[in-house]
Amino acid sequence: MAPNPFDGDEGYDVEARVERLAAHPLAAEAGRVMFQDFDEGFEQGLAAVLAGVEATLLG
Repeated sequence: MAPNPFDGDEGYDVEARVERLAAHPLAAEAGRVMFQDFDEGFEQGLAAVLAGVEATLLG
């Protein structure tokens, strides 16, 4: 995947990805979620990991 948005580049071309994955609409839509707001995605992923750790330790 390129360019790297953390290097200050424009980021991943989500619309080009949607076109390439036209036969797979769920995967295409997932790209909109995964590649557009990295900060929000990180926060959600971290919350999921922590919830899993909590459930394992307290369960």
